[in-house]
Amino acid sequence: MIRGTCVLPAGTGKEVKVCVFADPEFHSELTAAGADVIGDEQVMTDIGNGKIEFDKIICTQDHISSLKKFARILGPKGLMPNTKSGTLVRAEEIVETVQQSKMGLVEFRVNPEAFILSKVGLRSFDEDKLEANFDALMTALVERKPETIKGRYFMKGMVKTSMGPPIKVDLSKYVALASATTL
Repeated sequence: MIRGTCVLPAGTGKEVKVCVFADPEFHSELTAAGADVIGDEQVMTDIGNGKIEFDKIICTQDHISSLKKFARILGPKGLMPNTKSGTLVRAEEIVETVQQSKMGLVEFRVNPEAFILSKVGLRSFDEDKLEANFDALMTALVERKPETIKGRYFMKGMVKTSMGPPIKVDLSKYVALASATTL
């Protein structure tokens, strides 16, 4: 399974509320970067009571141990920080990660059936914005291509809306890009 993150240039169309657990020396920088909630004992009490008023948690290695006791609450909601989703970072990277999350950082994964699971945009987006987001996602997928995969990386592509039929997509640009990275 391939997993990773990608910043969508046109954003996701949703305002993301970010909670950050970091050392006090970073709090003013994090607030300036757009962090909505700075994690403290009160936030942990609220999480324990099931009161979660944010969409993403970002933390440093030092603070993950205090969040582990809430794994049964945060895990099923997809909020437990981990390195693969880009939410468990080193202290020097935390401000940049918060900025990226506010800009439109999305997580993608390719399941065993080779379906790419990720959000690209909203129906209300202009065609240019959707194309830019799709291009950023596909480029990120090419960059994450495992070295063990030989032959064609992309066979065919379709984009699926939430409630509509799939739409066929021309992947020739990304097939060429993927084959160029293996040479």
